[in-house]
Amino acid sequence: MISKKTIDEINFAAKIEEVVGDFVPLKRQGQGYVGICPFHDDRNPSMHVNPRLGIYKCFVCDAKGGAITFLMEHAKMTYPEALEYLAQKYSIVVEYDHTETPEEKELRNEKDSLYLVNEFAEKYFMDQLRNGEEGKLMGLSYFKERGFFDATLDKFHLGYCPGGWDTFTKEALKKGYKEEFLLKLGLIKKSDSGKLYDAYRGRVIFPIHNTTGKTIGFGGRVLKKDEKTAKYINSPENEIYHKSETLYDIYLAKKSIRQKDNVYLVEGYTDVISLFEAGIENVVASSGTSLTNEQVKILGAQTRNITVLYDGDRAGIKASLRGIDMLLEKNLNVKVCLLPEGEDPDSFAKKHRDSELSEYLEQNSTDFLLFKANILSEEAGDDPRKCSEMVREIVSSIAKVRDRIAQSFYIKKCASMFNLSEKTLGDELRYLTWQDKVKEGNKGGQSANLPEIALPKEKVTVERPVQDTDLLAEAEKSLVLLLIKRGMFEVNIQDPETNETQPVRIDQYVFDELYRDGIRLRNPLMQKIYDHYAEVAQILRNQEDIMRTFLLSEDQEERAFAMQYIGFDEPSYSPKWEEKFEMSTHAVFNSRATLQQEVENILLTLKLRIAENEKAFLEKELASGEYTDEESDDILKKIVLTDKIRKEIASRLNMAVSR
Repeated sequence: MISKKTIDEINFAAKIEEVVGDFVPLKRQGQGYVGICPFHDDRNPSMHVNPRLGIYKCFVCDAKGGAITFLMEHAKMTYPEALEYLAQKYSIVVEYDHTETPEEKELRNEKDSLYLVNEFAEKYFMDQLRNGEEGKLMGLSYFKERGFFDATLDKFHLGYCPGGWDTFTKEALKKGYKEEFLLKLGLIKKSDSGKLYDAYRGRVIFPIHNTTGKTIGFGGRVLKKDEKTAKYINSPENEIYHKSETLYDIYLAKKSIRQKDNVYLVEGYTDVISLFEAGIENVVASSGTSLTNEQVKILGAQTRNITVLYDGDRAGIKASLRGIDMLLEKNLNVKVCLLPEGEDPDSFAKKHRDSELSEYLEQNSTDFLLFKANILSEEAGDDPRKCSEMVREIVSSIAKVRDRIAQSFYIKKCASMFNLSEKTLGDELRYLTWQDKVKEGNKGGQSANLPEIALPKEKVTVERPVQDTDLLAEAEKSLVLLLIKRGMFEVNIQDPETNETQPVRIDQYVFDELYRDGIRLRNPLMQKIYDHYAEVAQILRNQEDIMRTFLLSEDQEERAFAMQYIGFDEPSYSPKWEEKFEMSTHAVFNSRATLQQEVENILLTLKLRIAENEKAFLEKELASGEYTDEESDDILKKIVLTDKIRKEIASRLNMAVSR
C-alpha cells in the first residue's frame, strides 16, 4: 500500500485545475474555471473547478470531488493508479508501507499486472527495433523508407517483433510474466497442439496509449507479403483495452487539440504519424473502425470542432458518411477536407510540410453537411428516385443539428443546390423530426405516423407521487410543467431597454431567462425534458401536440412523468380565445395578466431555490473548519452576497424568508 506520507504529499501538490485541465479544456471564470462536463452529454460549460477549494462540481449531473476522484471517475483509474499518476505528474517519490518486491507489485491486482506486461512488451519491441539485427534490417528499414525521423520513433514508441516462432514468448516467460496475462493481452497465442507462439512475429509495432499515456494495446503491420496473413492485427478486448473507447494518439494530441480548438480525424497509424511529423499535432485516428459514441465523447471533451480528412476514394467516403452523423447529434461542428485524388493523409503529408500543409487543410475544409450533399448529389445524377432518396438522407442529417438557425441555413443552401423550394425541405424536416420524437405505441411495431389519439375530455383520477420535499426539485418540475402545458401561450413582457410592452411566447421567455442567468436544471430528467421540449416546440402546431408528444414519448421516464402530471385534468378549451390568438389555450388562463404572474412566480421561485441551495452549501463548507482564515473570509463574503440575492427574490415574491 502507498504510505500515508506519500498520499498527503500528493494531495498537497495536486492542483485541481491542472488535473482536470489534462482531460477537459477549461476557461477562466472569476477566481475559478468552467468547462464542458465529461460525465454527461453537456452542451454548455456546466462543470466548475475551484482551485481554492481543490474541487470540481457539475451543477447539472452533480458530479463532484477532488483530483483523485476525477481520475477515478473520468479516466477509470483505481485509487492506487490515480495516486501513482499524480505522483508521476508532480515528481513525487512513491513510498510504500513496506518493501514491495516486483512479484508483490505484479500480484497487487490483475489490472496492474496487465499494464506491467504491456509496459514490458513495449520496451522489448522498441529495443528490438533499435538494437536487434533483424529489427534494424526489417523494421527500422521500413520506418526509414516511410521517412520517419528517429525522434518520431521514440515519441510514438514504435517497435518490431522478431520473426521467430516464439522469440518474444520465451523472453517474457523468462522474465517471470504469466502466460495467462500474455494470452489475455493477445501478445502470444496457443496452437492446437498446445504450443505457445508470438502473435506479432515479423511485424512492426504501433503501441496504443490511453488518455493518461499508459500502454493499453498494440497494432502490428506485417512486412512480408502473404495473402493468407492479415496486413494489420490489433490487441483483443480485455480489462484495459476497449477498442470502441480508444483513439490512436489521443495522449500526445490532446494538448495541441485544446490549443488549436480543433482535431483532425484520420483512419490509420501512419496517417497520424506523418501528419504529426509535418507539424499537424492535433490529429487522432479511429484505427479503421467506424466512430463510436465513446470515441465521440472523448473528442467532445477536448474540442467542439472536428475536421475529417478523406482521400479521393468516393466509395470509401460514402460508406463512412452515415457514421459521421453521430458527431452532429452531439452538437459538434464537423468539417471535411478532401485530399487530391490518389493521395491519403500519409502520402500527402510527406509532400507538404508545416505551413504549406496547414494552409491547405484550412483552405480546403468545408462544412460536412454541404460536402455530403455534394457527394450524394453527384451519385444521384438525374434519376428522380435516387434524388428523392438523397434529399431525404440529407434532411435526416440536418434534423440531427440542434441549432435552429443552423438548420434554417442548411435548408436554404440545400434547397438551392437541389433546385427545390425551402418549404418542401422544411416540411420534410418537420416530418422526420416528428417521426423521431413521437411514435404510436410503447415499443414500436405500430405506425410511426402522427398519432390521432385525442386527450380524454373527462377527468381521470391519476395517483400522484408523494410530494417531493426537495424544494429545488419542485421548482424545476413546476417550470417544466409550465412549458409542456402552456409554453406556446403568449404573455406581455416589458423590454428593459425600450420599456415597451410586447407579446412574447412563454417558452421563448423562459429560454432567454435561463440562458441569461446560466441556469441548467439539476434534475437530469427535468433537463432532458427541457431539452426535448426545445427541439419539438419549433415544429409542432399547438399545445395539445406538445402534451401528446410527451404522453406518447418513446422515453420511458418522460412518458411516466407526463402520465403523472399532465393531460388528464385540464380545464375545457375556449374557442373564442383560439380565434383571437390563433392557438389552443385554456379558459382558466384567458387573462394574460394572470398567466404572466404565474410565469414570473415560477421563474423567481426557481431562482430563489437555487440561491437557497447555494447558501446552504457554502454554510456547510464554512462550518467544516477545513479552510484557512483567508479562504473562510471568501466563503463568508459569498454567503452574504447569496443571502442578499435570496432576500431580494423573496421580496418580489412577497415571501417571508428565514434568517
